[in-house]
Amino acid sequence: MLRLSRIIASGYIAICLIALALSALIGPLGYAPFPLVRAPARLPITVTIWYSTEKRAWLEAAKQQFESTNPTTSGRPIQVQLKGLGSGEMAHRVFNQNWGSDTPPTAIIPASSLWLDMLNVPILRSGADAPQPLVSTPLVVVAWDDRAKALWPNGPQDLWKDLHDAMADPAGWKAHGGKDVWGPVKLGHTLPPTSNSGTQTLLLLAYAYHSKSSGLTSADVNNPAFVQWLGEIESGATSFGDSTGTFMDDIVLSGPSKYDFAVVYENLALRSMDAAKQRQGQPLRIYYPPATLLSDSPFAVPEGNWATADERAAAIVFRDFLRSSAIQQLALQYGFRPSNPNVDINGGDAASNPFKKNSLNGAQVAITPLADIPPADVITALLEVWKTQTKR
Repeated sequence: MLRLSRIIASGYIAICLIALALSALIGPLGYAPFPLVRAPARLPITVTIWYSTEKRAWLEAAKQQFESTNPTTSGRPIQVQLKGLGSGEMAHRVFNQNWGSDTPPTAIIPASSLWLDMLNVPILRSGADAPQPLVSTPLVVVAWDDRAKALWPNGPQDLWKDLHDAMADPAGWKAHGGKDVWGPVKLGHTLPPTSNSGTQTLLLLAYAYHSKSSGLTSADVNNPAFVQWLGEIESGATSFGDSTGTFMDDIVLSGPSKYDFAVVYENLALRSMDAAKQRQGQPLRIYYPPATLLSDSPFAVPEGNWATADERAAAIVFRDFLRSSAIQQLALQYGFRPSNPNVDINGGDAASNPFKKNSLNGAQVAITPLADIPPADVITALLEVWKTQTKR
């Protein structure tokens, strides 16, 4: 009997030891006669996203909601890291694989496909990883209410010409319906070489001067009369922001003492209305150029050996989440035009729809005609003209 008991006890212990070993290798096996050691949790997959800064508020809110769902791919949890940059800087750094002290991006979201095409940025362009637009927003001109009423009491007659003539006039505001203490007429926009909205501003100025919205050529941008006209406008630019999101913050903070007019994205203008009025005691007004450019915020996955297949797969999971109806509805609340056709830009009330809330300040759902994006060599020539005129 004693021998039989020893055999049973030894067998029991052997079974438990085998179960313990298997649990350590493949995870818990269910009920055991004593607590088993848990397998270590699988390491998370970190997705690094470089994005243009006008999307900061929306992406931060979307990231929080995404991670609250405990997303996984290949059985591993997904974590997202966000870094805001100007679109031009972002594209140049990916093109040159210049990471500096930053983590290389698993995916990038510049403001516009313009930068992907102009620099021929190395990205995956087919299949599930091909670029897809997330949201869109047109370029607009914002003006402080008292400045808008002074220059345009009956609305703009020729928006870009009106601004040029007022800025080129040495008499300044005194000759254009304003107060002498306002000084010269001041315009602001971002740096064209590094920021998408700055480049788009130059394109709209060139189109306006040549009275067209397509077919811009290198001969057009190197036309001496246009070069002089552009220089007269840019000499009145008080500041060139590095990136549109931070530039909009400076407009609200500094007010008309620094900027009378500025060229920004529609979504930033809509999102900043309340803060601008609270900070400066007057609202901003929104003006749509006679032809504008639309920024489509493409989600693009760079080609390169710095990201693993699992990291790219995790990035696509995040992209699809950003394009979902709920997160596109959230984007609308931040002033973006959704890319998901199931989200109605006219939906909701004034409290949740900034287009309705700010209609009296110029916001409109129907936008003006779109100008064409010219070939890369034309954009490069225009940037060179700008650098020559501004000595930058």
